[in-house]
Amino acid sequence: NRRLDEWVKLDQLDLDSVEAVVDEKVEEKGASGLKMTRHQKRKIDETHVEGHEELDAASLREHEEFTKVKNIATIELGRYEIETWYFSPFPPEYNDCLRLYFCEFCLNFMKRKEQLQRHMRKCDLKHPPGDEIYRSGTLSMFEVDGKKNKVYGQNLCYLAKLFLDHKTLYYDVDLFLFYVLCECDDRGCHMVGYFSKEKHSEESYNLACILTLPPYQRKGYGKFLIAF
Repeated sequence: NRRLDEWVKLDQLDLDSVEAVVDEKVEEKGASGLKMTRHQKRKIDETHVEGHEELDAASLREHEEFTKVKNIATIELGRYEIETWYFSPFPPEYNDCLRLYFCEFCLNFMKRKEQLQRHMRKCDLKHPPGDEIYRSGTLSMFEVDGKKNKVYGQNLCYLAKLFLDHKTLYYDVDLFLFYVLCECDDRGCHMVGYFSKEKHSEESYNLACILTLPPYQRKGYGKFLIAF
C-alpha cells in the first residue's frame, strides 16, 4: 500500500533483504526498441505528462523511479496538517519541500509558514471561486469553471494527486468543471472534497475525478458527491 510510504534514515533500511523484481513482459516496444513491462505500459495509459508519449522504455523507467515515492510528506490546509499518500508533479522548485502550506480558499501553495501567513492577510477569498449552486445547513457546493479560474483548477489538481494514486493530471483545465463541496462557518467555506467533469464528452461519461480529503472521510461526503 503506497499510502504507507514514508521517508526514513539509511540506518533503518535492511539492504541485504532487497531482491530484484522483474515485471512480466508484454510485446510492446518503446522508441529505443526495448520492451516495456505491463506495469510501464499502464503508467503511460494512466499518467498524462506533457511529452510523456515520447518516452521510450528506458526513459519511462527513470520517470517511474522519480515518481513512485511521494515528494511532499505533509501539507497544511486550514486547521489540518495532513500526511500525503502519493507523488504529485509540483513545479521543480517545490521538489525539495517535505511540507507545503496551502491557502484553503484560493489553494495557492507556499514553502514556508510565514509565506502563508502573509498571504492570508491579503487573500480576499473566503470560499472557492465560482458560483455557489447548492446550500443546505452548513454545506455548500461551488461550481468552478477551469477556463475562468485556471490557477485554482491547476492547484486543485496538484492537491488531489497527493491522495489519488491513479489520477490522470491534466494541465489544461479549461475543459473541466470542478464541483467543490465545503463546510461553512463564520470563518469561511472550507473544502472537504470535490469532483470534476469534462464540459463535453464524446462518450457521454464525463466524470473525471472525485475525492474526499482525508480529514473529512467516513462522514458520508463521498456518497454525497457521487449522488450530486
